[in-house]
Formats: sequence, structure tokens, C-alpha cells
Amino acid sequence: MKSAHGRDALFAFHFKYVIISLYINLCIRFWRDGLRFGAAPFSLQSFPRRKDVAFIKAKHGKGAAQSGRHTHSGSCAQRTTPLWKQVLLTLLVLVALLALLGGALWQNICYNRTHYTAEFYQIHSRKLTQSCRVVFLTDLHLREYGADNCELVQDVRSLAPDLILLGGDFVTYGEGTDYDNMLSLFRQLSEIAPVCGVLGNHEDELYFLDNDRELVEKFTAAGVTVLRNEEARYTVHDNVISILGVEGSPADFSNYGASTFMDSVEPQTDYDLRICLAHVPTYFTEHLENYSFELGLAGHTHGGIVRLPKIGPLYSAEEGFFPDYAGGSYALANNATLIVSRGLGDSSRAPRINNVPELSVIDID
Repeated sequence: MKSAHGRDALFAFHFKYVIISLYINLCIRFWRDGLRFGAAPFSLQSFPRRKDVAFIKAKHGKGAAQSGRHTHSGSCAQRTTPLWKQVLLTLLVLVALLALLGGALWQNICYNRTHYTAEFYQIHSRKLTQSCRVVFLTDLHLREYGADNCELVQDVRSLAPDLILLGGDFVTYGEGTDYDNMLSLFRQLSEIAPVCGVLGNHEDELYFLDNDRELVEKFTAAGVTVLRNEEARYTVHDNVISILGVEGSPADFSNYGASTFMDSVEPQTDYDLRICLAHVPTYFTEHLENYSFELGLAGHTHGGIVRLPKIGPLYSAEEGFFPDYAGGSYALANNATLIVSRGLGDSSRAPRINNVPELSVIDID
């Protein structure tokens, strides 16, 4: 599967451009040295011709010939490169570096549009009597991995999940209302395991702003249990798993009814595992981490869009530059684990750079 070889391919990709960069740098250094001495680096013009040596020997002796050779070489070293050659060389170096950087970035963007990696997480539960596996998909944004998402479906099937959870943003607002390919994906996933999830901000915008009131019905008909401040329960290996689906808005969370819903289910204790789904990760740190659940799942951030080496994610809409919650596993105040997936797609306006899409696999024991 593509997910298994994603990191190896990325390593080969970076290694290739390191080699190219070193080669270009070596060529430039040779050429620069040639310009500095007024000739090609390995030109014989910097040494006396054989007949010149013979003449020097005849007139002044062997030692003078050696001295003449030395003097001739020293006079070449005193030459300076004309200004126009220095400017030309600088421009050529800049063009070569920009071309190398542009090619690397473009190939990285293209790679991230066709590959993803499976990220595995291990969570311990206090009450489960038998382990279960959850596959979490989010932020696909109409993307297809293979015809009709056949590669993605095959990978999910091979993982043998007990539950498939969705984090929203499977559509893209502003790019039409045709999302039949996502409905087809939902139908295929529902043949593997029960599927439930929440809406993302792009589904909300289609629903409220474009008045696509059939969106939830279409998702439901395709096999998805859509949770809009609702709970769904599943029995997996004789364990009762409670799934809470929270819908809100970063600007006006309470008026969506999320707080009222969470207050209503808080007294419940008749379950073995509780998972809380919300599209935006900051919902958890700002509104949800005082409630009872063991696992929180979110997406939305696309992994920070750009991931900088040794630094991490660059930007998210809610946290701005260098966000704290843009991909990975985090501990919450209620001792729950929050997993923020980098998601499987992106918007056309902000492509991923150095940021491979993610299919999240959570093993709970």
C-alpha cells in the first residue's frame, strides 16, 4: 500500500535532491575558479609552453626555467574577474538554486496529492475487556486515491477495523455541490465496519450557506451515522462503546447546542469506552476537556499545511502560526488522549508541503 512506503519514498526524494544540489555546487565552484584565474580550471594556458621553457633554459639555465614557470603562474593568480562576470555568475547561481528549490517543492506537492501514510496510535482503556481497532478518516476534500478510492478502501479493509469514524470536511465548499465520489466511498466503507462521524466546517457551509439541506440525508443513505450533538453506541467484542459527535463553531460554540448536549450525557456511566468526535481540535482544549471520555478525535488543521524541519506545523486557522494542535497525540486535562489527524486531503488554495496526508489507526486495549 502507498501508506507503507510513504516515508521511504520521501527519504529517496530528499536524498536525490541533495545529490543534485551537491553536483551543481561542485560545477559552479570549478567554473568560478576558472573565472578567477582568467581561464578554464584545467587549462594549460596557465603553464609555459614547451618552446618557451627551452628558450629560457638556453638563455638563463635550468633554474631560470623553473623560476620562469613559477613567475608565470604567480602572474595569473593576480588577475581579477571582471564585474560583469561576477554578476553573471551570481545570477546563474541564484537561478540554479531557485530552479532546484521550485522543482523540489513542486514534486513534494504532487507527492502529497497522491500518497498518504498510516499513522498508528496505541491507547489504553480502563474498562475494555478486549482490544478494538478504530480507523479515523478526516478532511478528504473530495480527493480520490485510485479510481473510486479503491486504494484507500483496500487499505482500510486490510486494517480490519471494528469501527470507522469520520472527522468531517469530506466536501469542499466553493467547488460545487457534486460529492458523489464521497458518497461512493461511504458506501464501500460501510461494508467493512460501522461508520459514524461528524460534519466539518465545509459541510456546514454547504448546508447553511448553499442551502444543501439534503447533505445529511445523502450521507445517512450512504451508510454514515451523522452525529450532530448526538450519541451513537456500538457493541464490539461484548464491550459497549459510546461515540459522542460534537458540532459547533469556533466563534460561537455554545449556541450550536454542544454544551447542552455534553451536559446531558455527562452523568452516564453505562459504557466501557467513550470516544468524543469534533472537527476542530481547539474545541477540546477550550470546551470539552472537563467532560468524561477517554479518547478525542479531530482533524481540520491539515497538519499545519506546511511542516518545517525541526520546527513542526506552520499554521492553523484557529491558532495562527506555529499551532500547538496540528497533528499527533496530546494529553488533555481530563486524562483523555486527543489525536489530531493531519487528514487525507487539502484545499486547492493551500497545498501541503513536507506534510504527508494521514490515515489514522487507533488500537485500544
